[in-house]
Amino acid sequence: MRRWALLFALTVAAVAAASAFAATRWASQQSPEAARLASPGAAGAARLAERTGIPASYWAVDPRTARPVRLGQPLTTGAPLFPGDPPFHWRVWTTVPQSGYLLEQITSLGTHTGTHISAPCHFHVGAPCLVRLPERFFTPRPLVVLDVRSAIRRRGTGDFFIGISALRRFERRHDRIPPGAYVVLYTGLSSVYHLGNARRPGPMNDYFDDVPGFSGAAVDWLFEHRHILGVGADTFGPDATFDPSFAATTEATGHGGITLENMGPGLARMRAYGDWIELNGPRFSLTPAQRHAHRPGWSGAQMGVTGFTVWR
Repeated sequence: MRRWALLFALTVAAVAAASAFAATRWASQQSPEAARLASPGAAGAARLAERTGIPASYWAVDPRTARPVRLGQPLTTGAPLFPGDPPFHWRVWTTVPQSGYLLEQITSLGTHTGTHISAPCHFHVGAPCLVRLPERFFTPRPLVVLDVRSAIRRRGTGDFFIGISALRRFERRHDRIPPGAYVVLYTGLSSVYHLGNARRPGPMNDYFDDVPGFSGAAVDWLFEHRHILGVGADTFGPDATFDPSFAATTEATGHGGITLENMGPGLARMRAYGDWIELNGPRFSLTPAQRHAHRPGWSGAQMGVTGFTVWR
């Protein structure tokens, strides 16, 4: 009996040790040590830059081992709603005591609430909807972050455009905006996202305050001369609040690109240049019968957004 007890104890200890070892290996995948081992080195990064057009500084960050950063906002019933959008409501459908599992039902939710993307058909009839976006939109892409907080403070207002000249100044300071990138504005307004639909007097203290956005000409330039995939912001969208034509979204989706909207305060942890971003979320689609009936499809969807940066 004692021999069996000893064997059982040794087996349990071995399994526990193996589990702990596996957990340690898994946990260390994204760590400074793994990032150093995965680095292609200066020569490898230079070769990648030459082949892809994406600067070497990006290839020094490997999303598999880099520091992950959440770049979205939590989706709650208290999330800010763009004026006119449907509210977010849900209920518990069944519970573990009732059915052996927990299941919720969303009873009301617009596809452009919370952190989400907008597909070309959001603004253009007949343009590609969510399911027709190529897979490259959902793989790690170069991230460019324009921090406009100081410009807002300096001007005392968010009523201005980010134009081509601002993008050229950014490139002189950093480097050429890479092809296939997502170029986003960090206004700081994401810090008051939790206030939902509340309005407060004064600048930059509720989610409906005036913020800058890209000009239509700047977006055209980014798509035509830098060949990016999308623009975004930590606000309702990449458009300036004072722009009733939504020029940034109109031009981005007109070029077959997307917009990234309601991004989170995690942008403050990303570098302006050299990091990566990845989108992940549902790809709503239509049945053949719905397509035959000329249903327009899905113009957007809530997305998880993860950034990948250096360990520091």
